[in-house]
Amino acid sequence: MDILHALGEGLSIIMEPHRLLLLWGGVLCGLALGILPGIGGVAGTALLLPFTFSMDAAGAMALLLGLAATTTHGDPISAIVLGAPGHAASAATALDGYPMTKRGEGARALGAAYMSALMVASSAPY
Repeated sequence: MDILHALGEGLSIIMEPHRLLLLWGGVLCGLALGILPGIGGVAGTALLLPFTFSMDAAGAMALLLGLAATTTHGDPISAIVLGAPGHAASAATALDGYPMTKRGEGARALGAAYMSALMVASSAPY
């Protein structure tokens, strides 16, 4: 019963409106920094870390978790649209996706990139 009590208490902590707002702020920052080529999750964490010094621990974790979870989702956008991958993992995406964008099939390339990421994530043995 102690585990269920701790789970409920943790859920009530993260579901507070200001912490959800920090989580969404981290998500937006992560997407924006993921789209920029060359700035990834490590650099994004280094940029946002000074903002967390005056926050409570749960709020800081929500902000950094939102950032870390979404920087890799913004990377295919720059790789496909601009031809400049932000991470080494998007190099093959840039090789196939950028020529598709030149032919007017950019949306199809983005859809394929995100669908393959969804299939890999859903088959992972967590």
